Amino acid sequence: MNSVIRIMLDSSFALLLMDRIATVHSLVYGTPTENCQSMFPQHDNYLPQWMDPPPYNLSASIILDSTSNSSDKYKVTLIAERRRTFKGFFIQARSLTDHKIIGSFDPVEAPDVAKLIDCPGGTQNAATHVINYPKSVVNFVWKPPANFEGKFYFEATVVAEYKVFWTGIETPAFNITKTGQ
Repeated sequence: MNSVIRIMLDSSFALLLMDRIATVHSLVYGTPTENCQSMFPQHDNYLPQWMDPPPYNLSASIILDSTSNSSDKYKVTLIAERRRTFKGFFIQARSLTDHKIIGSFDPVEAPDVAKLIDCPGGTQNAATHVINYPKSVVNFVWKPPANFEGKFYFEATVVAEYKVFWTGIETPAFNITKTGQ
């Protein structure tokens, strides 16, 4: 009887250990797709920094095409301020009307720093870290859906340390209107 109890305890411990390893893996190597809607890190029971303004800035700017003087792409930058760094991040673009994830990011130029993931309803529509070493800036190129018209914004979650993170860092809204229709 003792050997049966021991096997059950060993099995339970192994399952618990595998669960913790899987959670740590997802945190170290980027945001899992399960977090696409909430953008909330799976960091045990820790809460985001509510009282302190984030020492990070998320910005975006239109990339003009020199031949047509128009644009269908945006440069998105997350930068640490005041000599700070961050270890993890998660960036998406969302429609202002229904807050759905929209658009897609171009392939990453620094695959050792960032990767793109497929959140439900899209392809390469979110950017996250590859490994949680300190960084001070990341840049991406994003493009809206082909027929999108309306307002949108970029949103980020930034992790300084496992227990210290900010959610809901947003850019001002952008507006895309189609002309000639």
